[in-house]
Amino acid sequence: MNTPPLPGTPESHMLTPSPVSILWTARSGNRKTGNVPTAFVGATREESKASCKGCPLLDQGCYAHSGQVAIGHTSAIKAYGRRSARYTLPAALAKRHRGARMVRVSAIGDVGLSGPDVASTIKETIRAAGLALVGYTHHWRNPAAAPWKGALLASCETAEQADQALAAGWRASVVTPEGLPRSYQTPAGNRVVQCPATLAKGKSIQCNTCRLCDGSKSGPIIAFPVHGGSKRQAARVLIASTLMNG
Repeated sequence: MNTPPLPGTPESHMLTPSPVSILWTARSGNRKTGNVPTAFVGATREESKASCKGCPLLDQGCYAHSGQVAIGHTSAIKAYGRRSARYTLPAALAKRHRGARMVRVSAIGDVGLSGPDVASTIKETIRAAGLALVGYTHHWRNPAAAPWKGALLASCETAEQADQALAAGWRASVVTPEGLPRSYQTPAGNRVVQCPATLAKGKSIQCNTCRLCDGSKSGPIIAFPVHGGSKRQAARVLIASTLMNG
């Protein structure tokens, strides 16, 4: 693949494709996403963190690696060690809730550098089941993540990065500090809307019914305000990133 990196791409985003273990669960108790099949990237906590290398929020406010999701991942790792066959994608799809309309890729970790064969297999398997694929990757600046274009959203920390991702052919999402408008435009004039599920009270909107983040379809940039127990730390990182880009 000869696609050159984007200007200013950090060295950490030039990692080469690397096979990664993916633990697939059939159901989820996550109120925001709904009861959908979900991927946990990494058969160990170390492998999961390594898949996220290059993300500025890793160990600096990431809601997944510093909160309840990491605890759930640890439980899944223990169960996977005993009965790995239960944690394949076909097994998860076979036992999914009948109301599931999507697969979440992923609750923790990043599949962006899993390689073209893994990406193709996952996309084709989910598509054959008649489900949408919803997920994000911080590795969008790396040419090795190109097989996920049209499936995952580029995960960005600033509006300027989101503009770059769109220019490179990705749909984009952006993590933002709290208090921004529900809808606004980026410096390049691209529309940003806050995730509808983060605005809704209770279970009135879930990812499973919304699916605005389905990367195979056109749509606006999706904004996710910082959340989780370390959101203040994450907000400081985002503000610093914005100042650097400015």
